[in-house]
Amino acid sequence: MSIFRKIIVENISNALKCEQSVIAPFIEIRKPGNETLPEIQVNFSKSKVPVNFGDLLGLEFDSIDIESITAERKKLIFKIGLDSFTEHTLAYPANYAMTEPRKLVVEFSSPNIAKPFHVGHLRSTIIGNFVGNLLEFTGNEVTKLNYLGDWGTQFGMLQVGVELLNLSDEDIRKDPIKILYNSYVTANSSAVKDTSIADKARAIFKDLEENDSSSYRKRWETFRQFTLEELQNTYGRLGVKFDDYHWESQYSQKDIQNTIDFLNKCELLKDEKDGRKVVEIGDRRVPIMKSDGSTLYLARDVAAIFDRYDSFKFDEMLYIVDNSQTDHFKACFETASKANTDLVDKLTHIKFGRIKGMSTRSGNVIFLKDVLDEAKDIMFQRQKDSPTTKGEPDEAVADVLGMSAVIINDLKQRRQRDYEFSWDKALQMSGDTGVKLQYTHCRLNSLLLENNHLEDKYVEMFSNLKETEALNLIVEIARFEEVLEGCIDGLEACNLVNYLFGLSNTTSRALKILNVKNEKSLDTQAERYMLFKRAKEVLGDGMRVLGLEPLDRM
Repeated sequence: MSIFRKIIVENISNALKCEQSVIAPFIEIRKPGNETLPEIQVNFSKSKVPVNFGDLLGLEFDSIDIESITAERKKLIFKIGLDSFTEHTLAYPANYAMTEPRKLVVEFSSPNIAKPFHVGHLRSTIIGNFVGNLLEFTGNEVTKLNYLGDWGTQFGMLQVGVELLNLSDEDIRKDPIKILYNSYVTANSSAVKDTSIADKARAIFKDLEENDSSSYRKRWETFRQFTLEELQNTYGRLGVKFDDYHWESQYSQKDIQNTIDFLNKCELLKDEKDGRKVVEIGDRRVPIMKSDGSTLYLARDVAAIFDRYDSFKFDEMLYIVDNSQTDHFKACFETASKANTDLVDKLTHIKFGRIKGMSTRSGNVIFLKDVLDEAKDIMFQRQKDSPTTKGEPDEAVADVLGMSAVIINDLKQRRQRDYEFSWDKALQMSGDTGVKLQYTHCRLNSLLLENNHLEDKYVEMFSNLKETEALNLIVEIARFEEVLEGCIDGLEACNLVNYLFGLSNTTSRALKILNVKNEKSLDTQAERYMLFKRAKEVLGDGMRVLGLEPLDRM
């Protein structure tokens, strides 16, 4: 917490005899408008703490420069000494750790090896990466986990399709996800006319499940490896790196018998007349085992929770999965928590809405790789057509710009809302887009390189940044901390996206007025250099939290 916010929160909480955490959410740094001094406001309108403003107006501060304290409706307004505020905002290293570190597991993306990595996984991947980055950036110990579907009759159907198409491992290696998906589709289409195909698929999976030395096991492991390698290439393009990969096969029938026995011991399993076993969730009876004794997703997910709690000793585990799975996770969390009360309030479903209207030019099955390639191709063409592009267009830069456009177009939406995708809006060069953030970062990098002789110039006093554009940018930089706090509260990326758009706009206005290279005063040059350096650092940090790779040139 910045020195000003920290000391104000400490003093108010002491005066009101309450925890600092009660006051912190209501404090914000404000742009001064026509005023010459920055403000810190504490808005008590939503606070349940009884407040006597007369007592608070008399607070004294020795260690920070408070020019005045006034009350307006239910707000307490602190006017901050400009030179002191500027110095603390620009000169001191920022530390964005919010609380005592917590151990967190974030599960997201989670595609299947027998199905395409489609756009439904795009939102889980982008939002999950943001959540993991945010929690890690603010001082927590985070494990990013990808739980891949590699088990079930689908593998049998996949193997049948590979045999029908007479595919070798080398054939599959050329484009694993598409070829495996086509094999799966081929088998399912053939099964419509030939019922023996479905029987063969079930027999293949039964052999794999019951026989560790099955001839199909090596093929299954090969398919997994091929798929994982291609997925990691796609994740690399998106700037996503997982700490751990888990597989659904880790919780096959024979591997989770201990979990079933434990749930039975806890008297959570109820018998149905048809032989199934269920768990009671409110007024629902949710199946957890089939009548033949085989387990359903619910059993495997509960087993995974127990396993991860033993392995990671997490304080909280977050699942980044769309709205449609709400009932499943309610059943999963309630069952696990009834069996092990240590898990109460440690399991969270972070919901999101779906993307509508996203398709490739051909309009075929939408693979995520196709979406990313399309974004890169469009940005590369825009670079070629742009009169401002310096030198030859760069495919690597075009790829990063395309990723930035797709990621920001998603994260600027409210998380739980469905939204209509538009290529034109996502990849436009003007307006509030990922391209705009990259362009601003590149402008700042260019300015700093051009004036890098100022890097080691010691700034003793920040007394020359008096312009409105300078003050607005200083305040915007100082607001980064409270924006991060707001993001943590609701895990809404759009708050950070909108902040970075505002920071970019404020930076652009400052760049027009605050010339560095041609400024006659060396002290003023150095102060402006420091201002723009901090703007670049905050913009870059915010972009990385969102999952973007900040470019230095484009």
